[in-house]
Amino acid sequence: MTTPKEFVLSRLSRQLYTDFLTKAKTLGFSFIHFQDFLPGGPPRPQRYIALRHDIDFAPSYSLEMAELEHEAGVRSTFFVLVDGQFYNPLQSEVIRQIRQIHSLGHEIGLHFAVSSAVHADIGKEVAFRLDVLSAIVGATVRSFSQHDPVNAGFVKVRLPAGHHACVDASQAIHDNHLLYVSESAMMWRQYTFETALDEDQNMCLVAHPHSWLHPQNDYVAMIREFESREVQAVSDRYDAFVDALAGYYTRRLKEGI
Repeated sequence: MTTPKEFVLSRLSRQLYTDFLTKAKTLGFSFIHFQDFLPGGPPRPQRYIALRHDIDFAPSYSLEMAELEHEAGVRSTFFVLVDGQFYNPLQSEVIRQIRQIHSLGHEIGLHFAVSSAVHADIGKEVAFRLDVLSAIVGATVRSFSQHDPVNAGFVKVRLPAGHHACVDASQAIHDNHLLYVSESAMMWRQYTFETALDEDQNMCLVAHPHSWLHPQNDYVAMIREFESREVQAVSDRYDAFVDALAGYYTRRLKEGI
């Protein structure tokens, strides 16, 4: 399957991304974390970009992006889903990837979809997921953002009384009048990262690592490839379990249990 031809997608690549980072730094932009918007946080630069990565698929590309940015002297925030729909955040490899991203000086934030909520109280839901992700990271998670609000819906979040302070990315964008630019599903809105740099405004830029670093130009084809990988990984795990049953039964018979 491929993206229908009536939808014109943008070509994204590693080179275009590194060129953007270089240009942004040349123009005097600094890169900040979302937790920098917390009350009492460090003073923000005059010109800044809150660079954000939503890990919607394939966390390995996010680690690759984190390494690329670290080499470029850029810091950003990676928002992680913990609902397990498209990757398992409790899988050993994924835990290592998330922790390595954090160790490179990047911020880890929570990404969540309203449609995946377990609690009726969305504040309790977000608090629950913040605690889960904090345990995965090994550090307190201080920011969150909503995933796919076009389809999942968008809500106002009020964390339970006594919960540690967190930054709602959407609220920070609104309160600080940031120019919001995203290449969601490889389709730009009014601006691209390149053209946004020409605006006299601080920005929140959303870059999905898989869209920039995967060689596939077609978005649907890329997602189907991710699907195929996940299906194969699940099949491999079940095959390994079944293949081990003969040895399991044999030991049971020999040991009389």
